Amino acid sequence: MKSISKKTLSTVMVISLGILFLASCKKPNDNPDNGNKISMKITVTVTGADQNDQVDFQVSAANHDASQYGAPVWKMNGISQGNQNSILIDEKSFIGTTKTYVFETVKPFDFGELSITVVNLEGGPITASYKTEVNGKVETNENVVVATDQSHNKMFTYGSNK
Repeated sequence: MKSISKKTLSTVMVISLGILFLASCKKPNDNPDNGNKISMKITVTVTGADQNDQVDFQVSAANHDASQYGAPVWKMNGISQGNQNSILIDEKSFIGTTKTYVFETVKPFDFGELSITVVNLEGGPITASYKTEVNGKVETNENVVVATDQSHNKMFTYGSNK
């Protein structure tokens, strides 16, 4: 039986360690969506709110990396909102003539969120409706009436179903 020289063994060890080192440098795929992105369209309408009530709608979209930073994320009623990955509108937005807002992502993202808070402190009922479409498919579609001294709170998260 032939013995392995120390030089050959050292060479094999160095090559093996090099391969292990290179393999460990590979960036792990920590994206649970495996690269599947979503486009979102969220429509919100509120009637009956006044300045004494609390009405908050927040939309957010992001990627698992920093690729959205510095680039447009949302359009609100067709107008780009710059690089804001999260937009919050409150009751003041619904007191004027505009009662409906449409938020659309300008490009696909890894995930998104819709958060709703409606607190009717006084006056008549507040009607709030919201619909979320993900890649053209309706995911959320609700219409609620919030009576005086009542509240409605919800949070929805969206990601690729693939």
